[in-house]
Amino acid sequence: MRELDINLKNTSYKIIVENGIISNLSTYISSVYTNKRVFIITDDVVEKLYLKKAIDGLKDKYTVDYVVIPHGEESKVLEKYAYVCEELLKKDIRRKELLIALGGGVIGDLTGFVSATLYRGIPYVGVPTSLLSQMDSSIGGKTGIDFYNRKNILGAFKQPSMVLIDPESLKTLDKREFNNGMGELIKHGAIGNLKLLNLLKDKPEIDEDIIIESLKVKKRVVEIDEFDLNERMLLNFGHTFGHAIELKYGYKHGEAVAVGMLMAIKMGIDLKITPKECYNAIYDILKLYELPTKEYDYKDYLKDVFYDKKNIAGTISFIFLDKLGNAIIYKLTEEEVLKLER
Repeated sequence: MRELDINLKNTSYKIIVENGIISNLSTYISSVYTNKRVFIITDDVVEKLYLKKAIDGLKDKYTVDYVVIPHGEESKVLEKYAYVCEELLKKDIRRKELLIALGGGVIGDLTGFVSATLYRGIPYVGVPTSLLSQMDSSIGGKTGIDFYNRKNILGAFKQPSMVLIDPESLKTLDKREFNNGMGELIKHGAIGNLKLLNLLKDKPEIDEDIIIESLKVKKRVVEIDEFDLNERMLLNFGHTFGHAIELKYGYKHGEAVAVGMLMAIKMGIDLKITPKECYNAIYDILKLYELPTKEYDYKDYLKDVFYDKKNIAGTISFIFLDKLGNAIIYKLTEEEVLKLER
């Protein structure tokens, strides 16, 4: 078992990484929750794999109910948000009763948003089951849904009460979903953990230690900048262009981030910020994990970034590598961005 503490100004919580933890949820949840009812939110794929195991791991101390939605990004929308809220209210959920997000990033984002808004806020615990959610989206408090063909454009900051990670759940991921998580894992190494990046070159088994090394990067920036006003933007490396192509070409999030990193590196090289050797270093490791490396010219997508959340009053914060294992924030106005077009 490995633990990591997230310490913020107004709250703190533990991330616990342990094989088999899904079968023993009540032991840990009871340290942060004293009421008697819990409500699991999950999807129809995770339901078949882990819902019974999760309920069995809770029923010694809690009355358990649940809501199941279809899997996939298509469920991270207003209609499914409304459906989950309606089902919870039908089940007579009360203020201060606990939600459990059992699933990948979509379930985590959607449950977190329900948690932030239902009764103006109820607690939730994250039990992420995909690699992407385990070492990235399940911590830090960003929640949200897609709207108007834009990712995560509706959302709120809502920190979980605890995050419980079971690496054994990775064994049931299909290859593409596993690689989806590797995109963010590689990103964490690229922006803030050269040790992690070097470990990944040997293609190790993704275990408790690798997950913790990845989480350390996010922990560091979230604790400095909880509300994404400055340093936390470093986590957006690969996302500015990744978001521009993700929905357009049907990439999974981690796949889009992989391609977006290469686009950002190219732009950084052109601006004489990023050393040229960074491109091959990241390209090679993406290829090793069979992530997409298709080349898109970043200049063709500069106007798309105007509509990204990182555009604040006409100034866009780009994230570039100034060396392998370190990233910087580089601000450009919309006018300066347009000058970079062909």
